[in-house]
Amino acid sequence: MKPVRHELRGRMRLEVRAGDSVARRQAENIVLRAGAQLVAGLAAGVAGLHPINRLQVGFGTEVAAVEATALTGPGGTIPAEALRAPIAPGAFGVDTSTAGVVKLVITTPFNPTVDLDAVSEAGLLSDDTLYNQVVFEPITLKAGQEISLFWEIDFPYGH
Repeated sequence: MKPVRHELRGRMRLEVRAGDSVARRQAENIVLRAGAQLVAGLAAGVAGLHPINRLQVGFGTEVAAVEATALTGPGGTIPAEALRAPIAPGAFGVDTSTAGVVKLVITTPFNPTVDLDAVSEAGLLSDDTLYNQVVFEPITLKAGQEISLFWEIDFPYGH
């Protein structure tokens, strides 16, 4: 019997709550070259590197090239910091319940300070280094809405 081969995979789910209704978006993850270099550097103990500590939303509609270093901006006067939010250390969990996979689970809020029309991508960052990108059906985020992002990243092991 051939062994099951697992790939590094990630998924993101975004939930926007408005009263009793919930809008959801889901997307598959692409790890960017800078993200892979970040993980390798963290494993090697490279000085000055930090773990994932921020999220960002963007407006791109295509899966990024692996060399991408930024999400697509809104093309207007929205400040970059209005598109980002810190991720608290307690937002991370590790799930080892699936054979052959260690799953990193990240659950974090995003509280827009301005209205954001047609948000269609998101990513995780270490300071200003973009780890990944997900693209999803556009959604409008309003200032003051309750928005939650859920990431699951599978790290396979074994043969």
